Amino acid sequence: MKRLFKFCVFGLIIFFSFWGYLYLSYQAPILMYHALDEKKIDSHAVVSLETFRQQMEFIKDKGYQVLSLEDYCQLLEENKYVPRNLVIITFDDGYKNNLEAAKILNEFGFEATIFLIVDNIGKRGFLSKRDIRWILNNTNITIGSHTLTHSYLPELNERRVEKEIKISKEKLEKLLKVKITTFSYPIGGFDQRVLKEVESAGYSCACTTNRGFSKKLDLRALRRIKITERDNDFKLWAKLSGFYNIFKKVKNPY
Repeated sequence: MKRLFKFCVFGLIIFFSFWGYLYLSYQAPILMYHALDEKKIDSHAVVSLETFRQQMEFIKDKGYQVLSLEDYCQLLEENKYVPRNLVIITFDDGYKNNLEAAKILNEFGFEATIFLIVDNIGKRGFLSKRDIRWILNNTNITIGSHTLTHSYLPELNERRVEKEIKISKEKLEKLLKVKITTFSYPIGGFDQRVLKEVESAGYSCACTTNRGFSKKLDLRALRRIKITERDNDFKLWAKLSGFYNIFKKVKNPY
């Protein structure tokens, strides 16, 4: 009997210790999308518009709160409580079909951020200035920088790093007449030089992929969760849980 009692006590200690670890390790899921094109869904970074709509319906039906990246970063900056049902939606590169995604997001009243490659604006397959204007004027979507040329930042010299990070921000602000406060690292790559430049340029926060120096939450290197065509029901629920990254190995940032 004593042995059984000790076993139960030990089991409860393990259970509550693990639960406490999960609670303290929670990080609001930042979803990472790229192109939305049913012809290219074999690519791990692409989902179809139909699947995207289904994923948004899942988020709506399950009662998740979609928060803008800017507002989420402000919660972190001010060290405020982060609700356990938050979802943040982001897109990298600024593909033309993100315009259709913006219309779907608008139907649900969801906020999101599209990170633009500045030199690709208006090029074939990418959003035009007119598209971006429509998005800014008709939806709750904001714009962030994804550098000028989508170069891998850790490989660049100091001058190029500054240009890709700081000048891209200035060009977007001049072109769109809006404040640019968020940044996304191409391929998720960064180093200490890059982090300092992001801070110096005046961004409030920046997103990577699953890269980092540690699992510690970092406003200048917020890890995101890649969303694919296969993420439906249970798999999507797991990615929205806030604990998905706990069990994922952090990749070297450069």
